[in-house]
Amino acid sequence: MAAASVPVDYTNKDYASLRQALLELARYRLPEWTDRSPADLGVLLVDLFSYMGDVVLYYQDRIAAESFLHTASERRSVMHLLRLLAYELAPPAPASADLRITFRPPTGSPVVTLANGTQFSARGAAGELLFEYLGPTFTIDLNSDQVQVIAGGKRVYDGLPVTQSASGASEILGSSTGEPNQSFPLARSPLILDSLVVEVNEGGAGWVRWDRRESLLYNDSGDGRPSLSTPESRHYYVQFDEEDRASVRFGDGVYGRRPPAGVNNLRATYRVGGGAAGNVPAGAISRVRSSGLAQWVDSVTNLLPAAGGTDHESLADAIRFGPLAFRSGQRAVTLDDYVVQAHRAGGVAKVRARSRGWNVVELYVAPEGTTVRPVPEDLRRRLIAYFEAKRMAGTFVDVLDATFVPIDLSADVVFDRHFHGDAVRQAVEAAVRDVLAFDNVDFGQSIYLSDLYARIEAVPGVQAVTLTRFLRHEARTEDLDVKLREASLPPLDQLPEFVRKGLLVDVVPDGRIDVGEFEIAGLGELKVRMQEAAR
Repeated sequence: MAAASVPVDYTNKDYASLRQALLELARYRLPEWTDRSPADLGVLLVDLFSYMGDVVLYYQDRIAAESFLHTASERRSVMHLLRLLAYELAPPAPASADLRITFRPPTGSPVVTLANGTQFSARGAAGELLFEYLGPTFTIDLNSDQVQVIAGGKRVYDGLPVTQSASGASEILGSSTGEPNQSFPLARSPLILDSLVVEVNEGGAGWVRWDRRESLLYNDSGDGRPSLSTPESRHYYVQFDEEDRASVRFGDGVYGRRPPAGVNNLRATYRVGGGAAGNVPAGAISRVRSSGLAQWVDSVTNLLPAAGGTDHESLADAIRFGPLAFRSGQRAVTLDDYVVQAHRAGGVAKVRARSRGWNVVELYVAPEGTTVRPVPEDLRRRLIAYFEAKRMAGTFVDVLDATFVPIDLSADVVFDRHFHGDAVRQAVEAAVRDVLAFDNVDFGQSIYLSDLYARIEAVPGVQAVTLTRFLRHEARTEDLDVKLREASLPPLDQLPEFVRKGLLVDVVPDGRIDVGEFEIAGLGELKVRMQEAAR
């Protein structure tokens, strides 16, 4: 008589399932073994094998999952997989802002010099943040039309572009051994890539500046043709690891020249900065750090929040944009290509593209930050420069501002008497702000009354809610008293309360606020009136 077979469930890979399967198998193979007490040697061996199987199968599943782009969960795995497509995850990008500088009434020479590297600072959530002016050195004549004269004879200069960054002294990277594929990590992070300058001491030639390439095997030369690094090319490239630490990498002598052997013969200068922490609110940049300018300045501020600062590219964005960038060949031809490449440039939270003619592409951009705001001039220039080598010949790229659509809301909330009214009100306001938060809306996304009702009614302590205003901020309600007079009715304040409440409801008829293709909705005025539920 054939022995009974034991079914195997290959999805049972945890300790308990493996232990149960082994004991079931033992019952068929070793029917004389009946002792299942923890002190039994056989049970001990089953427990050990189950534990070992649990660990092995866990890592087996992890290895399998990390081998595919859409199932990988570790940043290192996604970086390595996308490098097979020549796609590098974007590092943090620095925030930008435009400053208003108020000068004291001029005495003596009225000319002030603003040099490249002039520093300002802001107090942010992460402590003091440095912002630098990175444009060419120029002068401001305080008696010219470059400035505006205000009360007290003070002079105001508007629109100085600054970027969150911190310069540093020259840094010794290390000593070259002359071996192929040498790598040297930078001491500070996050690196602002365009600021990196690497020099190699080549002995008799002294310190020689080497050129950065995106890749030593394949580099876009800007004219549509690839360029390769030869054995004599003084080229290097930069790679970021999963913690945003940058390393300078040199060639192997076939693709890219090897740095000659020497002691401390590699050095670099660069700036660091970047991350969402740089998107400081309006008025946060308030201190001049450069002593040469501080003697002239009465005050400095940013009238609008800093924008464009972003943390490193998220795994979700990398998985989404990596294959698309590979398919486009790092070129911008279709409108979708422009959207993908704009996200790759860094500092862009949302973007929409359109073309009104055969040779003009308009990019409507909302920079990284907490709200919709105009594109800082530094980010605008950076985007246009980024597309210079990617656009088709004869195509012009315009970077335009997204249009902010404020939505005004008023709500009458009835709350449970067992809850504190102020706490419920704050929770309701937080729920409304979350619905209209910058991260949760997009271009052309309509706002629905039902979504707001659902979020407010889900707040603990809310028994009932009536939204009495749900309109775009620019919408104007009709003069009710005029309408009542025309209908031979009493003024609004003489009507019964339930009639007044009904007339004061100012909500779009279909419960939806439509937003244009290049508009982004956000919260305008918010009023929440609280009323305790009747006993």
